[in-house]
Amino acid sequence: MKSPFFFRAGNLALFWLFWIAQAAFGQEAPPRFRYLELGLGSAAHRLQDPAVSPMAYTGAPLAIVLGFEKRKPHSISRLALAGDLGRLSSKNATELRPMASSFFQINLSYQYLRRVPALSTGRFTWFFGGYYRWHNSIRLTPQNDTGFISFFIANTLGASIRGERAFQIREKEVTLGWTGALPLLSHVIRPSYLNLYNYIDPEHDWLKERLEESEVLTLNRFPGIQSRLELAYPIAGGNQLRFAYDWEFYHYDGQRRVNAARHGFTLGIRIRI
Repeated sequence: MKSPFFFRAGNLALFWLFWIAQAAFGQEAPPRFRYLELGLGSAAHRLQDPAVSPMAYTGAPLAIVLGFEKRKPHSISRLALAGDLGRLSSKNATELRPMASSFFQINLSYQYLRRVPALSTGRFTWFFGGYYRWHNSIRLTPQNDTGFISFFIANTLGASIRGERAFQIREKEVTLGWTGALPLLSHVIRPSYLNLYNYIDPEHDWLKERLEESEVLTLNRFPGIQSRLELAYPIAGGNQLRFAYDWEFYHYDGQRRVNAARHGFTLGIRIRI
């Protein structure tokens, strides 16, 4: 006959096994969200590139954004393809001197952020991580015979930070977020002076020459910042409307210096998948 002690101990063991099973399998997993995003808007550019002109060129190209975002309880990852297409010109332009360029900018970026519990104790939740960006800026200036094509290409690794806060608007949970990014290490490719091409030598390799003249730069030679302020408003089906304001600038401190600044406004829809 079993003693009452072993009987009670067996029941207690079964209870704890049942509780552990419930904790492991009975609870729902933390929410995870994935979104596809399409955004459209306008960007204001100010560019000073001596390969085009010593003058500053300005304009308001069309801005297009395609993105994929994955959100977990403790992390955010985002892959984005953004493009600006339009025209830049100088305020000193005349009919005889058009001083205008067709402008194309394409950025491919990936960002990964982790939640920082020590800083996420107040109204805002904070994330910290890094990013990679492939930046391509191309200007076509027909009036420049020897500098028709000018470009700036930068592959960058940097640090990112994000703060966000959720609040209620008409019984809907709206998210306000800000993201900042700083370039730490960059590989920069620029055209040669006036973009001249050695057409006399049939064995001349223009691409090889550009790569040989490229530079690996740190923050002191290629300073810049990227900032995004956004508002995500929920709509039917778990989808969202996103209003975003972007501001960024960079300065390339090389033989052919470049100063570039950008403001951008986009309205996008985020589809939950």
